[in-house]
Amino acid sequence: MNPRERLVLKTGELLSPGFAARAKVFGAGRAGRLERFNLLLSRARAALPAYDGACASALDGRPGLAALDEISKLPVLGRADVAGYAGGGALARLESGGTSLSGRVETALDLNGVLLRYAGLLSVLGEAGWAMGRRTAALHPVEYGYFNNFGGLLRSGAYGKIVFEFFQQYVLYGLFHNRKNIYYDRGVFQAEDAALDLLRRAAGGEPEFLIARPDVLGAGLAAARRGKLPPFRKLKAVLTVGTALGEEVRAAASEMLGAQVYNMYASTELGYVALGGPGCEGWLHVDEGDHLVETGPGNELIVTDLNNRVTPMLRYATGDVAWLERRRCPCGREGLMLKPRGRKGKFLETAAGGRLYEAEAASLAFASGLPLFQFSAGKNEVRLALNGKPAPGAAAITAALGLPEGRCVLLPGANFEIPASGKFSFII
Repeated sequence: MNPRERLVLKTGELLSPGFAARAKVFGAGRAGRLERFNLLLSRARAALPAYDGACASALDGRPGLAALDEISKLPVLGRADVAGYAGGGALARLESGGTSLSGRVETALDLNGVLLRYAGLLSVLGEAGWAMGRRTAALHPVEYGYFNNFGGLLRSGAYGKIVFEFFQQYVLYGLFHNRKNIYYDRGVFQAEDAALDLLRRAAGGEPEFLIARPDVLGAGLAAARRGKLPPFRKLKAVLTVGTALGEEVRAAASEMLGAQVYNMYASTELGYVALGGPGCEGWLHVDEGDHLVETGPGNELIVTDLNNRVTPMLRYATGDVAWLERRRCPCGREGLMLKPRGRKGKFLETAAGGRLYEAEAASLAFASGLPLFQFSAGKNEVRLALNGKPAPGAAAITAALGLPEGRCVLLPGANFEIPASGKFSFII
């Protein structure tokens, strides 16, 4: 353990007992989950009268659960429910990027919530072989840049957020983690040269660890197949987070970058929920210590964050679709695992009668070697980034995705639709 790590762990343990244990082992802290849930439930019921009434009816007047397997009796909370809850005693207010399904949502955390979420991050990084101080490159949309948002925060009087984010990005991540943020704009999805330039900027710092969203990693690797991949001489591991990681992209990243590839299911609202690594075959191990994970209608993930005492993230409807089952992983571990597929309502009907979600579309598109494209499921339109190359025929795209013939109309050279979060999706 180096001095930086020792200082961080000791400080965290002083402020939140149990911090060090959680930071060292992913999924630690399973003791007392029922009591923790009931405490959060009592807080939420006191703050949300309508929710309290629904819970009273579901539990026959009881104040809480007798066992965790009763959790399905309680109502599901959505973005609209938590968006209207201000919450008190917050140290940090984190704003999600929003999706095509809904707008931005603010998640408030108190000091203990911030520390436990950070401990979860350290446990994820540790699983991937990272250690405090190892040189790390993190690829982020320019929308998340500190100084890109500084003016707006200043005008709105969000001085606490200005200080918190500066400390997080430049003191904690910059100095202690030795992490460099590398920003990109939407051009990386429209032009292969821009995607390659992003990889060159990342490789130039000779990182041992690379953090990226699957969408931008896939765009960069696809461009590198037709260009020249810059050498990542010291790279040991890649961690992706933010969108579904297609298996073809994961395999290509491992082969082309010469590194182990890990994928994380996480969100601003819920923290670090699940992690998968080499040999997990696309499945992710759920952090059962700090999260309760279920599926609802249509296999939508419903997640409870047991660490947030300010914003009631209880049975929160994520809008994400995934397989969920308790199983033995090829890596040797046994437990609850999930396999992300994509966003609820964003799928294509295949010729075989199945449903194709983002993760499957990303894999098939990458394997096909086609240029990046977006399929508008509602309009049957396909937007293409041609990069000066001839447009493939509509038949090539429908065949690559296993769709019925005549399923789409091509819009060559059309700009992609990318939301405020900066995420690229094949299916919109």
